[in-house]
Parts: sequence; C-alpha cells; structure tokens
Amino acid sequence: MKKILIAALLFILFPLVITGADGKSRTQSIFHVENFGFFDNREVHSPYQFSGTYFGTRLGADGGFQFGNSSVAAGGYVIKDFGQRGLSASDWTLYYRYQGDRFSGAFGSFPRSLLFRELPDVFVDEVLRYYTPNLSGALFQMKTYRYGVPNGYVELYCDWLSRQSYTEREIFEIVSDGEWHAALPLTFGYYARLTHFSVRKGTTPDRVYDKLMLNPYATFRHGLGKGGFSLTAGLMASLNRDRNDKIWKKPIGFLSDARLGLPLFRNGTAIELRDRLYAGQTLMSNYELYGTLLHRGDPYYRSSFYNRTDISLILLHKGFDDSFSTHIYRTSIDCRITASFHYTESILDYSQQIHVRLLF
Repeated sequence: MKKILIAALLFILFPLVITGADGKSRTQSIFHVENFGFFDNREVHSPYQFSGTYFGTRLGADGGFQFGNSSVAAGGYVIKDFGQRGLSASDWTLYYRYQGDRFSGAFGSFPRSLLFRELPDVFVDEVLRYYTPNLSGALFQMKTYRYGVPNGYVELYCDWLSRQSYTEREIFEIVSDGEWHAALPLTFGYYARLTHFSVRKGTTPDRVYDKLMLNPYATFRHGLGKGGFSLTAGLMASLNRDRNDKIWKKPIGFLSDARLGLPLFRNGTAIELRDRLYAGQTLMSNYELYGTLLHRGDPYYRSSFYNRTDISLILLHKGFDDSFSTHIYRTSIDCRITASFHYTESILDYSQQIHVRLLF
C-alpha cells in the first residue's frame, strides 16, 4: 500500500516539477488502455498440435507523461481465463519511449502494440501472444522515406524472457524485421530472430542452444484496405545448434501467405480469406526436449507440409493502420470471427476463434 501511495504522489507532482522558465508545464499527461477478448477452440487429431479451448479477456492500461519526443509510463495488465478462479496472469508495465519522425524506441517492459508489426505464427504462436502482451527489454525503430513519404522501416528489439536462477534458464531473443516498398505493387521484407537458450545456475545437465530463424520474402499487392489482395512468398530457415556438439541443424523450406478481402457493407463489415502454406524440412529441431521454451512458433510447423486456411468475418475494423505506424496512440477497434482449417500429412483439423480488441 505504501508503494502505491508513493507512486500516486509522484504521478501528481511530476508535472509541477518539469516546468519552463515561465512557470508553465512542459509536460502533458498520456493514458492508454487495451482490452482484448479471445475465444480459441482447437479440435485436433494431428500429432503436432494440441486440442483445447482458450477463453478469456485481457485488460491493460498505462499512464504517464510526455515531454517533447520523450515519454514515461507505468501501469500493468491482468488476464482472466473464464472458468478459473482468480486471475490467470498479471504483470507491471514500466517504460521510457522516444518517438521522432524518423527514429523511435523504447526501454523497459512495454506493450507489444508499440511494434510496427507482430512476428508471424511460425515465429510466435497465437496463444503465446494472448498471454504475453508485454516485451521486456529495448526497442529501436527507424522509418525510411522517399520524396517525403514513408516507404519502409526497420525495427530491432530484445525481449528478455527468463532470468537465470537455480530453477530457471536464462532465455532472451533478439528480433529484427523490416520492409521496403520497391515499386508498386512489389514489397520486399524480412523477419529474423536469434534465441539464446542458456542454462540454470549451479551444476545441471542443461545444454546451451542457439537458434536463428530467418524469413526473407517478397509481396505482391493489389488494391488497398479490406478489398485488396496480397501474396507473400519467401524462404523459411530455422537453424539450431547444441553448443556441446557444435553441429548446426539447418532445416529450410518455402513459406507463403495469401490474403483476399471482400467488403460487404459500408460500415466496415467484410470477409477475409487467408491461406498460409509451408513446405520443406521440419523446422523445430529438439521440440520433444524443450517444447515452447525453445520453439515459440505454432507447433504445426513441425510438419514438413502444413496448410492453414482462415475464413474471417470482420465485424469492426477501425483505426488500425498497417503502414509503419504504431497503434497505441489512437482509438482502434477490431472484431472478427474466424474458422480455421489446418492440414498436415492427410489430417484435417478445425479451430474457431473470436477476437475483440480495443485500443485507445
């Protein structure tokens, strides 16, 4: 209780401390809220995925002060799984952010919504995103311009997942992604991630692993917004090394993602068809030993052939902008219902999702 009172007092007094020579405050208060409701039911026969239902809601909020291009914010999030007593998870949000025209960044425990975009599901499974809304570390972002108009970006961040102790491994990830609009309708980009999977303190049988994932791609786009079509295709590599034997395992394959939007009504209702395909060598070496601690992508990608088809009814989609700008500083709402069909090695699985997300 004492810590809460001190934090509240600092929150009130901070604008009085940072003032100009004329006595006027140079700061302005900022406040952000995210509410995300999710229903994800998986009916699985494949040996690569798991049946189950994830049904709950997540509420996060942070507030602070902005002075010039800099801001500081503090808050937290809570997650409630329906049918379970108490909260499923909760944590603090504490970060510094710099936001300029060309460069921006953050340091601390900050929301994923500060990213230009999320990693695809081959890198991070949807369920992990449900329950880990924050990143802990540092973020650097840079936009590129052509004739004064943004035409690309690069971002780099470190996410510290686990601190080394006698019971926990040291685990962190260094992630980078970028995209460049070469000439309409072509776009080139990449996703890359290096995972350091270390050992616990003391004498243990643990082994140190290094994992590098890389996905360079090209995208063809036709049309804009919900009525557009896009096709992304590229290579998907997942290199994994056990430092004991120093032998790199180098699975590689082909990855594509096709989307088609069909507007229905002027109020924003639309249907989106999406198909993701992977064909190649199995990507998640040693999954049976370390599971999602080492391999955070969708387990379906353990198959040498995986196809996922989504049919989504978009009921609301306002305020979100996919062109190199973060979402957390304006009101945005997204509501969609999705039926997903997963095909691996002659087995067809089915899942359903309902996502409702509000940011302001």
